Amino acid sequence: MQQALLEVQHVTKVFPGIRALDDVHLSLRRGEVHALIGENGAGKSTLVKILTGVYIPTSGTMTLDGKNISFKNAIDAQQAGIVAIHQEASMFPELSVTENIYMGHHLRNPKTKKLDWKTMQENTQGLLQRMELDIDPDSLVKNLSVAQRHMVEIVKALSLDADLVIMDEPTSALTGREVDDLFRIVRSLKEEGKAILFISHKFEEIFEICDYYTVFRDGQYIGEGKVAESNEDTIINMMIGRSIDQMYPHHEPRIGKKVLEVKHLSQLGAFKDISFDLHEGEILGLFGLVGAGRSEVVRTIFGIDKASEGTMHLLGKPFMPKGPIDSMRKGIALVPEDRQRQGLVLKMSLTHNISL
Repeated sequence: MQQALLEVQHVTKVFPGIRALDDVHLSLRRGEVHALIGENGAGKSTLVKILTGVYIPTSGTMTLDGKNISFKNAIDAQQAGIVAIHQEASMFPELSVTENIYMGHHLRNPKTKKLDWKTMQENTQGLLQRMELDIDPDSLVKNLSVAQRHMVEIVKALSLDADLVIMDEPTSALTGREVDDLFRIVRSLKEEGKAILFISHKFEEIFEICDYYTVFRDGQYIGEGKVAESNEDTIINMMIGRSIDQMYPHHEPRIGKKVLEVKHLSQLGAFKDISFDLHEGEILGLFGLVGAGRSEVVRTIFGIDKASEGTMHLLGKPFMPKGPIDSMRKGIALVPEDRQRQGLVLKMSLTHNISL
């Protein structure tokens, strides 16, 4: 087995009142895709922030290509060849693709010392072609799809000539075809000898694209192994500390009275002729690709958007909300798709947000 590109040994991170990481280990090698697996709160994000220079570990060591490393900030990590592609794209929407890719590491003309936009644009075009992406370097990021923004972040990682690319839930907002495009790029990075740390809650993705895995639970290292030699039940057991049957024992649901009745609900340009019933004690799932109209249906039920046709009944009474406040007063709550922009006011306190 080849020498590890990155070694994390006995790393601990303590915040006031909480031990987010407790003596964890991680080993990443070139040309491999390594899955970091764990429930929410397992410590995955804390480790990513340590690897990218956002946090400084309380104790422990990290080595890169056999040399001890310690990052004071994100720029240190970036210059060492470590970049992260986060679930929430961290880009400037009003700037072009080229401007975003070279943000923080602009190229300058060696003679005039002015920004060399021509070279940066040519390099961007070359990187996009290398990744087989049909994106104009002059396009404003705000005009790109979510999938395209993720692809541009990968191109930015390539522009930095990163050795380690961290992908944190990169497929959460992608369609099946877009996931295929992403995986094609991941395989290309792997062939180029990059190390990829892949974080996902989707087991089908882990078994398709990853070579190795490491499991964290409650901030602690639990174990690791080859993906090809493991299975979903084994990994789940490591994640939660017991078998899936014990975690989610089968119970026959007690279906009660009808709570919500939706009949032939339509909204021009978004969805058409949607009908379903929802009962007490029942969880109803709406499935479909991005753009299928799932979010628009629940926005209409909650009163954000208006229906063009159809009827609804809530607890047997006609229901067509005038707005979100009307729905809330009738006992309906919505956790929106984009929690950061639609569900929270980030500059306000927890107390203000909860009582808003």
